[in-house]
Amino acid sequence: MFCSHPGKRLIEHLKEVYQINQDKIDEEFKPCFKIISYCHDFGKFTSYFQRYLNTKKRGKFTDHGFLSALFAAFCSLKSFREDSFLPLISYSVVLHHHGDLENISEDLPSTMRVILDSDFRLAEKIEIAKEQINDIVKNKDLIKEEYSLLNFEDYFLEFLSCDIVDVLKSLKKLQIKMEMAKKENLYFIHQMLYSALISADKLSAAKIEIPNEMFAGFEVLNREREKGLKNKDMDINKIRSEIFEKIQKNTEKNYKNSKMFTITSPTGTGKTFAGFFAAVKLRELLGDNRRIIYSLPFTSIIEQNYDVLYRLHKNIEGFEKESGRYLLKHHSLANIKYESDEYDFDNLQSELLIENWSSGIVVTTFVQLFETLIGTRNRMLKKLINLKGSIIILDEIQAIDISLLPLVEFVLERACEIYDLRIIMMTATKPYILKNSIELLEDNQKYFSMFNRTTLLPELNNKKLSTFLDEFKERIEDKSYLIVCNTISSSLDVYNNLKGLNRPVFYLSTNLIPIHRRERIKNIKKLLDKGEKIILVSTQVVEAGVDVDFDVVIRDIGPLDSIIQCAGRCNRNGLKDNGLVYVYSLVPEDNDVLNFGFGKYVYGIPTLEITKKILKELQYSEGEYFDIVSDYFKLIQQDRSKEKSKKFINSIKTLNFSQETKDALPLYKFSLIEDNPGFMDAFVIYDDLAQSTFKRYCDMLKLTDYYDRRREYLEIKNIIRDYTVSLPIKYHSLFDEQFGLYILPRERVVDCYNEEIGFIRQEKSYDIF
Repeated sequence: MFCSHPGKRLIEHLKEVYQINQDKIDEEFKPCFKIISYCHDFGKFTSYFQRYLNTKKRGKFTDHGFLSALFAAFCSLKSFREDSFLPLISYSVVLHHHGDLENISEDLPSTMRVILDSDFRLAEKIEIAKEQINDIVKNKDLIKEEYSLLNFEDYFLEFLSCDIVDVLKSLKKLQIKMEMAKKENLYFIHQMLYSALISADKLSAAKIEIPNEMFAGFEVLNREREKGLKNKDMDINKIRSEIFEKIQKNTEKNYKNSKMFTITSPTGTGKTFAGFFAAVKLRELLGDNRRIIYSLPFTSIIEQNYDVLYRLHKNIEGFEKESGRYLLKHHSLANIKYESDEYDFDNLQSELLIENWSSGIVVTTFVQLFETLIGTRNRMLKKLINLKGSIIILDEIQAIDISLLPLVEFVLERACEIYDLRIIMMTATKPYILKNSIELLEDNQKYFSMFNRTTLLPELNNKKLSTFLDEFKERIEDKSYLIVCNTISSSLDVYNNLKGLNRPVFYLSTNLIPIHRRERIKNIKKLLDKGEKIILVSTQVVEAGVDVDFDVVIRDIGPLDSIIQCAGRCNRNGLKDNGLVYVYSLVPEDNDVLNFGFGKYVYGIPTLEITKKILKELQYSEGEYFDIVSDYFKLIQQDRSKEKSKKFINSIKTLNFSQETKDALPLYKFSLIEDNPGFMDAFVIYDDLAQSTFKRYCDMLKLTDYYDRRREYLEIKNIIRDYTVSLPIKYHSLFDEQFGLYILPRERVVDCYNEEIGFIRQEKSYDIF
């Protein structure tokens, strides 16, 4: 018996891979997906690979990707018309199904005529493939019998006698034509077929019973929403209800008129509910069970929004036993557990289902969403097939670097058409993308002008930190204060100067390990709810996903949309007198840093100059925020180069995954998170839990079986992250380097870390984070 994996019959695996995802493939591409599925592990029919399954000893003839890709290309060349690019796509998809994507040209001849000396890597692969074919010929009759179960035996017999160099030359001809044609839809077709293959391949290999997604209806969920409404007569809750109803009515009215919608509404007006229910209504109006993807910029907000959606579903009969099928969260810090009473999944199987987005509703990050739509990473791309037909909620899209927004817009618009997506973009500070979308709260400016919760007070002449602190202490009132600084250095200076005041003063930044940040936020919220007049000194970590409500907010100058986000942490529910939001331009004592002081390190001067240009008046009421933010984004878009987006778009049009040119950035370089090579992650052994987790980590590394190691890692990964802090690499000498981790041993914690401010920085610096 020929096996694909231990105990798994190869021909059954090929059949399963096709069956798992065939219903998600457009009719036009099903014949191609069938070829890809039936050919992707063809190279496993060699006696070399079958021996490897028993011995686990690899050799140059055990690799099966190249031979399988040649077989897929051969079948596609036979099946599709001469001008079709599907043979090229089949070749690429199968070739890379066990790794990340690279340019197809890397595994094709340099010319259409001959294999050159410079093609030595390819020439070696060809020689190996020929030997593998000779080996397969020895078992030709047995393999023919296997492929006859798929009605594929004729392809198989023809391939054994073909010239594989001719196959490669035909592919080279198509590759040259493709790069000249620049047909952008080819990228989306390629990614869809690649995702369909790799997700089905992994699910079949893992022998998982794939659970059906489950969905709750609008009326059922809305009853739960209404049960949870409190203080309905409060003015702000009346406004929230009015906004909610308008958005649902406009969804019903416009659902056939577009695939892209926006909801632009002030902070604190219930966009989470309104947008989610618009998606549920849209799903029902379209008449099919479409997956809802709720995407947000930060992991901290995901937990908050997931909990809201969980509570809506909680009283549905049987929900808690089957919660994974209704609703899951997917981000780097999420626990790996897929809840289903019908199936018992271990953490490896759970990880696969979560990463595959096998649920009716998925709450996830922009990183997970956009690095699936744009990119080359196998692990990210396997869930792309489950994006097809989805309704995607984008919450606070302005958090994405504005230089990437033209790329995001390009991809979303085309993905809507090719993958039949629906987009609902929600924001209080709407950037200028998806200009052809329909606004579901069409009279939104009215709501911006209704609110008078806060007043923005810019004081933008450069002010030394010591001067600001002296003035603050002189003017302090019986109010709660949030002070948001741009750098760790300045935030620590402010905190150390104020902590002697006769009131509670707290510190919050990424200088604290996550477990201490969460405890700090919980404590702060509790005190604020009691009406305590506390002071919180923070960095930008407080801007999103931290639901706090202060009397006064003070913010060192940053991008205007970030300042407005901070304003949303002041007088949030409008229950107090008008909240004041001060904006300063703080500079270090030596004032060596010209223009904008600390802000320069984080945002660069051009962004801050535009903010300063917009904030010319002495004060702005909340009703004016909409207009000034609109003006800000217009100027930002004029100022910010679109070159980066153009270069990625050029790569999409030519399937350029791995080669940088003057006109193109390869897609493997796309990332929403900027690389920060000057930083390191350090594990702080602060307490008994961290100590025992580090021991488990060391023991895990001794396990020889990959799957055993992975299972153990999934058990401890979130604890490791809870005790990990990101620091400038210059502090590396304070840590021990063990097993690939920087470790702060428990005996040195007292000198280098405390729960009050986190890592103790020994020298003056302008560290950003």
